[in-house]
Amino acid sequence: MILEVLVDIRRRDFRLHASLRAESDRLAIVGPSGSGKSTLLDVIAGIEPGRVVLDGEDLTRVPLYRRGIGYVMQDAPLFPHMTVRANLAYGPRAAGIDEIARRLGIAHLLDRMPRHLSGGERRRAALARAIASRPRLLLLDEPFAGLDEARRREAMSLLHRVCRETLVPMALVSHSPAEVLGLADRTVRLEGGRVVAEGPSASLLRAGETSIDNYFVADVIGPGRVRTGDVDLSVPLPEGASGAVRLGCYAHEVLLARAAPASISARNVFPAVVRELGEAGDAILATLAEPPLRVLVTADAARELALAPGAAVFAVVKSTSIAYLGSA
Repeated sequence: MILEVLVDIRRRDFRLHASLRAESDRLAIVGPSGSGKSTLLDVIAGIEPGRVVLDGEDLTRVPLYRRGIGYVMQDAPLFPHMTVRANLAYGPRAAGIDEIARRLGIAHLLDRMPRHLSGGERRRAALARAIASRPRLLLLDEPFAGLDEARRREAMSLLHRVCRETLVPMALVSHSPAEVLGLADRTVRLEGGRVVAEGPSASLLRAGETSIDNYFVADVIGPGRVRTGDVDLSVPLPEGASGAVRLGCYAHEVLLARAAPASISARNVFPAVVRELGEAGDAILATLAEPPLRVLVTADAARELALAPGAAVFAVVKSTSIAYLGSA
């Protein structure tokens, strides 16, 4: 996705004067409250005025209902007089309702009315409706606000997987570094109604923003054991877990070594290859080729380990650092 936006909105106590060009299928928009993040999404959607070019097509004069853009707002509104299934089916392009509902874990809610859903269930239903409309771009405004840590992490892994599998580009507004780093490859930072930075998400980190999450799918091969690619892992699984499961682990909880460590308590030690390196605030973010895990290390550690693309390393992950996030 190549997104270009030019906007100049002036109100008595607010101004959004921004120009951006971003090339990414997973874009985040961050910044302090009142900086214009939600307004920028409204411009892209066609609710507010501004020049918008998406993949070379000028949408500036295209009305919002013809832009083919899905929008999940903060309050996740659903039509209250329709069942969840009817909400998902609303719109001329709606398709794949049952499969999308299954992927987002709401298949059992399809015949319920919105008033009988929890806040988290309503958010997932609104997300499912947006995806079912087969949008060319999915806009998400604080989609996980109000969820506790466990449900937020589970919902993030679901969104990560669905967007990867359906190939739907997205633009995400969030105050959470963990959400931005877990879901977005590139980030735009707004301050005072202006774009002050744009680049790889990890490079826009500030001190202490280290909760970079990894999401991956593995197959259960035995009690407490899974396989992803050619790697077997020890993982805490609920009783009866089987088939494909979604897992997550934080980048700062993965360790790297150039030689296989001996006499270590961690249950998971496996060889890997460094695919790429990038800056992450005052640290280094290493991405492994297989499994595709991101690992956060200090700059000193990166130098001592002589980390570079193509370097052979051993990854070390405690089994308790890997979270079960539901069936895939």
